[in-house]
Amino acid sequence: MKRIVIIGTCGSGKTTLGNHLAKNLDYPVTDLDDLYWLPNWTQRPIEEFASLIEETTLSETWIICGNQSRFRHLIWPKADTIIWLDLPLYTLLWRTIRRALCNIRTKKAFCNGNYESFPHLLSRHSIVVWILKSFLKRRRDYLAEMKNTPHIKWIHAKSIKDLKFLKAPC
Repeated sequence: MKRIVIIGTCGSGKTTLGNHLAKNLDYPVTDLDDLYWLPNWTQRPIEEFASLIEETTLSETWIICGNQSRFRHLIWPKADTIIWLDLPLYTLLWRTIRRALCNIRTKKAFCNGNYESFPHLLSRHSIVVWILKSFLKRRRDYLAEMKNTPHIKWIHAKSIKDLKFLKAPC
């Protein structure tokens, strides 16, 4: 495992696992959300985002956390391992809501200085709505991709127990 992609629905533990592996393997880790979002939840221009992805994947070893299906073609062909965190929907919802509430309470910034808020958490644009809308589609998509990319080693983790061999804290 030298070029690792970690995918999964929001709340699956992509960033936590990525940081853990980066520390243990001494690889650079990149969260695609950090590249994609600018302050005030502004999306980075597509060309600039693609360029940052290309730059990130130039090194011999790397870990990339995130989905960004529109840019998959820039990452996956260079990867040798994809770790899919395919946790149950109730786990994802619980983790995401808990994290959002904690971030709101502590005013913790993430993704280049952005913050979560109650109005956003309760809006039709919330991360919870996104999970509900994308969960089944993403699962179907990733199952198909597993069959279409036999040159990549897939680790399909349906529970945290499936990652015990990595000694991961997700």
